[in-house]
Amino acid sequence: MKGSHAVVATVMSLVCVALTPGAARAQSAIAGVVRDTSGAVLPGVTVDASSDVLIEKSRSVVTDGQGQYKIVDLRPGVYTVSFSLTGFQTFKRDTVDLPTNFTATINADMKVGALEESVTVSGQSPVVDVQSTARTTVLSREILDAIPTGRTIQSVGQLVVGVTLNVPDVGGSRAMQQTYMSVHGLSSSQVTTQVDGMMVNGLDGDGAVQNYFNNMMSQEMSYQTAGAGADVSGGGVRLNMIPKEGGNRFSGAFFGAWSAGSWQSDNLTQSLKDRGLSVPDKISKIYDFNSSFGGPLKQDTLWFFASARRWGVDAPIADTFYTPAGSNYATTYPLCTSRAINCEQGIDDQHIKSALARLTWQISPRNKLGVYYDRIGKDRGHGMNAGDDPATASQIWTSPDYSTGSVKWTSTVTNKTLVEGGYSFNIERYNIVNQPGIIQQRGTPAWYAGASRRDLSLGTRYTSLANELGQYPDRYNLQGSVSYVTGSHNLKTGAQWNWGPYRRTRIANGDLVQRYRNGVPDAVEILNTPLDWTDRLNADLGIFAQDAWTLKRMTLNVGARWEYFNSEVSASSAAAGRFAPARSFDRIPMPVWKDIAPRFGVVYDLFGNAKTAIKANINKYEQAQTINFADQFNPLVLEQPVVAWTDLNKDDIAQGELGCVYLTAGCEINLSQLRQGFGTRAQTFPNPDIKRVYNVEAALGVQHELIPGVQVNAGWFHRTFHNLPRQTNTLQNFSDYTLVNVVSPLDGSIIPMYNVSSAAFTRVNNVVSTDKDQKEWYNGYEVSFSARLPRGATLFGGTTSERMLWTLCNEQSNPNNVLYCDARNSSIPFRTQLKLSGSYPLPYGIQVSGSFQSIPGYLLGTSIPSPTALPSVTTPAGLSTVWLISRTTTYPADCKGPCTPDALVIPNMTAANLNVPLVAPGTEYADRVNQLDLSVAKWFQVGRTRLQGQLDVFNALDRSDVLAVRLLNFGTPGYKQPSSVLQGRIIRIATQMKW
Repeated sequence: MKGSHAVVATVMSLVCVALTPGAARAQSAIAGVVRDTSGAVLPGVTVDASSDVLIEKSRSVVTDGQGQYKIVDLRPGVYTVSFSLTGFQTFKRDTVDLPTNFTATINADMKVGALEESVTVSGQSPVVDVQSTARTTVLSREILDAIPTGRTIQSVGQLVVGVTLNVPDVGGSRAMQQTYMSVHGLSSSQVTTQVDGMMVNGLDGDGAVQNYFNNMMSQEMSYQTAGAGADVSGGGVRLNMIPKEGGNRFSGAFFGAWSAGSWQSDNLTQSLKDRGLSVPDKISKIYDFNSSFGGPLKQDTLWFFASARRWGVDAPIADTFYTPAGSNYATTYPLCTSRAINCEQGIDDQHIKSALARLTWQISPRNKLGVYYDRIGKDRGHGMNAGDDPATASQIWTSPDYSTGSVKWTSTVTNKTLVEGGYSFNIERYNIVNQPGIIQQRGTPAWYAGASRRDLSLGTRYTSLANELGQYPDRYNLQGSVSYVTGSHNLKTGAQWNWGPYRRTRIANGDLVQRYRNGVPDAVEILNTPLDWTDRLNADLGIFAQDAWTLKRMTLNVGARWEYFNSEVSASSAAAGRFAPARSFDRIPMPVWKDIAPRFGVVYDLFGNAKTAIKANINKYEQAQTINFADQFNPLVLEQPVVAWTDLNKDDIAQGELGCVYLTAGCEINLSQLRQGFGTRAQTFPNPDIKRVYNVEAALGVQHELIPGVQVNAGWFHRTFHNLPRQTNTLQNFSDYTLVNVVSPLDGSIIPMYNVSSAAFTRVNNVVSTDKDQKEWYNGYEVSFSARLPRGATLFGGTTSERMLWTLCNEQSNPNNVLYCDARNSSIPFRTQLKLSGSYPLPYGIQVSGSFQSIPGYLLGTSIPSPTALPSVTTPAGLSTVWLISRTTTYPADCKGPCTPDALVIPNMTAANLNVPLVAPGTEYADRVNQLDLSVAKWFQVGRTRLQGQLDVFNALDRSDVLAVRLLNFGTPGYKQPSSVLQGRIIRIATQMKW
């Protein structure tokens, strides 16, 4: 497959442009108005933008009848803009610093005179975009190299105001395992990732899972957090990596960094010990070696750029230990955590390799072709979490094919018409398997005995992984566009079409997971393994048109996007397992969606000097997705129902086969609790009339230049979600449930819970429908600034305060889901983040830089209800602290409130386990995270080579903020026990070379 990428890319990119123009976003633009000294506008002026970053050297347009001009599709860099017209002196504006995805306003006043006479003006580059409502933070190569980060797209993204990661990165400690970006109420699946305007999102996680990108490939990174135009589907973070292309002279760069575990502080405080943490997350070593080289294969015609990178992290994981050989993990692990015996901490060892090549070919003065390919190799030796046994329950991760690439053609047909088209792909095939010797041959005694074991009270897992998996998502993308640009109009039309299959496999020892409570057998999770299934995105097609129309001081941005979405459950087969027969299922087509998403924005240049802009927009965004919708209805998707287990013979092996009678010899598993049709038919189906989820973003803000080079932004963001799904078990209703008032062990309050009848318990036929009565909404307030200060100093940052609320109360089948269904009654607070980053050059080539972020504590429990996820039919949305009840759970002798000591909490309970919510979701959070990273560097000039020595300090304050807890099962030893804390202070030494 991979060998055909180049051929497919070349052919399909040409087809794309010829037949289906689409969206390949022009990077930046220069625009303005040309007048004479009397103030009259001048049509017919030739405007030329020249820069070394353009392989064709310069780009020209002519002003229209209103004296306006706009030069689009400019690469970021430093430009000279010249204006010429017969009878007038040539006017030049030099050193215009143009960042990514920015329209710089350069106006000109021309004097009467000869063309040979010229006036050159220098000045501060514009910092206020008076033509776009997009909210964008651009990080140049200088900033990327100066500010200390882990050099991933996520660790760089955490510098951006408004962007939230699901876990913070300290010094690259999270560089191997992806963190996920979200913004303004939209999850990571709504992120758009681009290289030179070409989409390179993966298929996994509805596009949330990205590839690992070579840091040196980018000349700039642009993070757009609001106001996306009609040329993309999702309204979340839009990351555009502007690649290096080489140039007309040979140049290269090298970055090397090393952090040793012995240089790290020990941030295990007494408070953490008191809360049950014995050892925190650490590093053994972090390293990053990255080099690049580029230049001309032929001057002004063919450039090349190549880069190689190897980076890795060996990280001891909090509260993981190798127990003595031959010992019982369940009984020995507590001796390790209490330090009764000395145990070696488990280390998650992993590394990534990248090899990238890019060619840029100026075919003719008006036609350019760019091609790149990046091949990644990832290896992970021991993936695990707190409480997992490193020897038997850690992951080995291999990547048969991780790669991205694209072919992009750009044609300046005339000085008013731009055509772009291309093909891109993202391949992320990987396997997660057990340590050698753990997985056993199906049906053997060792296979039964090797089932994964999980203690719900202690938060431990041992013996094996829950299952081994293969993940093979491939995503392909065609896109193209045609832009017609005059001075006052910028009309753009185009289309994007992406598609791809996602094959997955699952196998497991014993086809089940054994569950314990404080070491006592309690229940098992039944698995329908072995599994081999495929979902397919047939077409995610978007056809759009948008126009930016400038009327004096006002610019209107009007657009619309027609979207066509088609996915399927592909025909698949799976072999027979312990609890499921051999299965084959035909293709299942999903409902096809056709929707229109209008986009509207307005920008008003308040004083006409391009220094103050009032901006407003209202945009509709369809839910960006790939195959998660189809996967919900795949009859071969992994199921893990919980049934009772009684270890009759005390051999610690859950025994029982289909058809056996519970609690008889050899039948310790209550298989009668499995749903009807388990393993032979799907349990969830789409309503044929289900609609696509969408959201509407409304924003109002102001951008102002305080002083030359310094701009501030203030804005309000509101988002509402529509067509939210509701999942209903059509074989159950409220009459199948009996009210049981449970007394909360927290405060003695009454919690209404409902026990399903035995007759209804196994009846499952879930139907997912659109429910317009379900609502979710977001409000956020944001202030940010950026400053280009004298002597090359930069400073940027700001604050965001935000809150998400929901009402999901239209429940039809399970009354337990009504509890906490209206978040307006739960006192959910606004959550505020603060960020500040910058660099400052000192005398003698010394540079200091750093970043500070103060982030609200991470949510404890399952996530706040997501409008893009399938709602549960068994538990309330967004569980926080729960009381895990079994059929034998009784009230303690000292119970609070109107309870009876030693009485069953839920008499005659039908299910094996039930989570009783004790706290409203969205109200429990971990510690606030305060992270300060600092760097000091010294540049040396050695001939034509610049050499830098660098010392970085991450988490300089040596904070030990808790990021996550082991369990939220109230009353258990693992309840709110820290499982992950901010990495202790990390020292990194680094060097950079540029030549």
